[in-house]
Amino acid sequence: MSRTIKLIRLSLGIIFLWYGMLKFFPSLSPAEALATQTIDILFFGLISPSVSIKLLAILEVGIGLGFIFGIYTRYVVFVFLGHMICTFAPLFILPELSFTQAPYAFTLVGQYIVKNVVFILAGILIYQNEVLGKTRS
Repeated sequence: MSRTIKLIRLSLGIIFLWYGMLKFFPSLSPAEALATQTIDILFFGLISPSVSIKLLAILEVGIGLGFIFGIYTRYVVFVFLGHMICTFAPLFILPELSFTQAPYAFTLVGQYIVKNVVFILAGILIYQNEVLGKTRS
């Protein structure tokens, strides 16, 4: 396995661990309001914001630890990619927060979301090299 891919996996793990840990502490994560608003809409208000942010924190910390330690990588990548796809929801359900002029002029929130394209590609690289690479040898 490539040292570069290990570094990509480790860096994604650190980012997810860090961002996830922030969500355990009220008002510490700059994405808290966006996340709770999005989850509230997606789940029709069935999950309270205080619970939804903790569940998201657990998910992100789990992804982070999985990437850092390289354990259950196949499953971690699938959960990670599912999470990443969901992060694009605000572009469609909260366009007033995502764009100054849809669909091309992003707000800072929109830019925060779109940067996840790079994370997705990193996840695909990890999957191709660490998961598929193991099955080929």
